[in-house]
Amino acid sequence: MAEVSNLLQSFDLEADDCVSHPVEVSQPGRGVLARTLLSGLGKALAATAVLGFVGGSLELMGVGGRGAHHREAAFESHLRDFTELTSIMTKCRDSKEGDSCYFSVHWAMTEGIFGHPEWYQGLTPASSFGEFQYSLYKSGAKNCTSFKPCDIEAIKQKAAAGATAAAKVVAEPPPPPGPRAQTFYMYRAQSQASYPLENINTADLAGSFWYLHNEVVVATPRKYKIDRVKRFKVTVKNTWEFWNAHKRQFSAFVAYDAGGCTTPVCKDIYHQYGFVVGCQVQPLSVAKYMGREQTNWQCRAGEDTCKAPIWYSLPGACPAKGIPNGAINPNSVDLDVDQYKSPECTKRMPGGLCKAGVTEPTGAPDCTYTYEDAGEIFLDELVGIQDYNQFWNTSYTQCMKDKAAHVLPADHLCLHNKEYDPITDTGVGTSFWAGKLDADKCTDRLDKARRLFKKNFPQFPEHLEEPACEFDMYYDGEFTWSINHTGSTKSDWWEQRM
Repeated sequence: MAEVSNLLQSFDLEADDCVSHPVEVSQPGRGVLARTLLSGLGKALAATAVLGFVGGSLELMGVGGRGAHHREAAFESHLRDFTELTSIMTKCRDSKEGDSCYFSVHWAMTEGIFGHPEWYQGLTPASSFGEFQYSLYKSGAKNCTSFKPCDIEAIKQKAAAGATAAAKVVAEPPPPPGPRAQTFYMYRAQSQASYPLENINTADLAGSFWYLHNEVVVATPRKYKIDRVKRFKVTVKNTWEFWNAHKRQFSAFVAYDAGGCTTPVCKDIYHQYGFVVGCQVQPLSVAKYMGREQTNWQCRAGEDTCKAPIWYSLPGACPAKGIPNGAINPNSVDLDVDQYKSPECTKRMPGGLCKAGVTEPTGAPDCTYTYEDAGEIFLDELVGIQDYNQFWNTSYTQCMKDKAAHVLPADHLCLHNKEYDPITDTGVGTSFWAGKLDADKCTDRLDKARRLFKKNFPQFPEHLEEPACEFDMYYDGEFTWSINHTGSTKSDWWEQRM
């Protein structure tokens, strides 16, 4: 009877394994046993079924009164059945694309959680696939009854933490209406040149890599001698004048080039609302870099586009005056971007960067953001290139010399190294940038960058929650509307603006 003893020990299960899990049983003679074991009565009844069988109550198994030979044969047969059904109850199984549970989990993550959040207690749109699978398995959802996740303890702990966080959010009152001070990271890909964070465009980390992948590493050598990603801890609070018109935290993105705004409506925006910080979503169809949180509302719930990369615009002094096109040297590291700004323009149009000593923006027209440097990482270290000049410039020549000197075989193919080739979707001499439209590879590159920032600058958090870019649009004729100052602090700037 060792087999029976082992089976009884196998019922040392969790309460979650004793919920109603209907199983389709196609083999003859298994129906009664399947219903007994899997009807939701739990392990006590299942154990009773085995003990009753051993004691001679063969009616439970549909055997009836028979001779010893028949009892032994029936016992062995039902013992095999019982072992198989026990395995169904206890074996873990992660859902994969193509199986019956996958569709249910995917629907729950992309539709159900948004339409019926009450069905998924403790879960949020950011919960993992495993957490959703466990929720459906636990609830007895038809397609997922035999899909008990394998990493169940970790999933339980994460789900419990999520439920605690969700309860905390519910308990916290919503923020009051109006512009809010929001602190998060902005990033900028640049060369060794050092610019103040004024009259400039920045991005979230995904937006920075979107730019690098599309415009920088496709060139050999890299465009504008860009060799690093700089990080800034920025706090933004736009004006009440803008909020009163749009009920949004961010204005529209405007383009800056060589210290000047090149978007035609820049002057109208700043004249009407003060020096508001703007944002813009970048398309995932170009590169699949995504943020960790929802970054915009221009999407259907659950779509990848809800986490699309973001670019920002930070207005500085005299934004209408930059370096003229004919005087721009994009490869220079010491451009004076303020040389064409007059003292009067700088005084009357001071930009949104708050004065020195102000630690948090007030939302006044000339104090909409503050920032501090939060470190920089170098592309060579991130990609794994020891010597960039040797990588792109001299490696081919050295290879040809080594072939001529018979250091390399005569049939060795010498190639010009390149970080990324958009035609082959990979590099030559490195594969770091391979897969521009592969979401997993793009996410892996972002995570490597975050870890490198944390390694080099441990005093800063690896990640700060990113606010959504929720600007809607500019309305017809709005720059002629009367300015609504409700809620704002009085500022002399409105009288002196240009």
